[in-house]
Amino acid sequence: MIRSFARHTMAVLGLVALLSTPFAAAQAQTTADIEKKGTVTIGVLTGIPPYDTVDASGNPDGFIVDLAREAAKALGVQLAVVPVNNASRAAALESGRVDFLIAHMTATPERAKTFLMTNPYGAYEMRFVAAKDMKLTSLDDLKGKRVSVPKGSTQDVAVSGYGIEGLEVVRFDDDALAMQALVSGQVDATAAVAAVANDVITKRSLDNLEVKNDLPIFTLYWSMATRKDATELHQWLNNFIYYAEITGKLDELHKKWIGIPTPGGKLPTF
Repeated sequence: MIRSFARHTMAVLGLVALLSTPFAAAQAQTTADIEKKGTVTIGVLTGIPPYDTVDASGNPDGFIVDLAREAAKALGVQLAVVPVNNASRAAALESGRVDFLIAHMTATPERAKTFLMTNPYGAYEMRFVAAKDMKLTSLDDLKGKRVSVPKGSTQDVAVSGYGIEGLEVVRFDDDALAMQALVSGQVDATAAVAAVANDVITKRSLDNLEVKNDLPIFTLYWSMATRKDATELHQWLNNFIYYAEITGKLDELHKKWIGIPTPGGKLPTF
């Protein structure tokens, strides 16, 4: 009886292992997986012109989409773009809706607990934007002010961590909504990428606003992100970024859409 029970138990465990193995394998994301299906699905951040825009047909375009096109070309597959914002990009990757993200994510230690973050593909300068007549040369000038940020962004973490008396951080789903809150007078200032803010100010003739360069927030870098088990894809993306930089492709695309080479000189690796 005991031997019969043991044999039955081992059979059940063996069946469980057999059924679970294909599932585990299906979760692994490799370049071979992508080549086999013939399409790479990339989540790209929207709402941050001039880094992104839309073409004549209303489809996403811009620096990030061009970079996604280059990645698909290097993989030898078709490209499927999935627009994401700051609030939805992590879920899109975790759920498997996308193979990886080119979504202007900074490789913070907290994000590295959840995703594999690549070497940076670009750099940006984070600055406050406010009315020209608003003094903003020190953190004390933020006392009693309302500042908009994209929810869960690096500027959200930075501004929320200042601990300034009376400073209210107002969160929105993406950069565009955070900027619009300033334009419409809902907040006193916003924290934004300088190139994005200057683009909005110029295109919309917002002559009353300016980027406050006297109080920089930080200069950081953007990385791509894969799921934790996608180690081979992660390494391939590092190689792709390295090659795009040394061949001048990254600077070429940055100049095309932003008007200047990638800020900060040579990109770091880690």
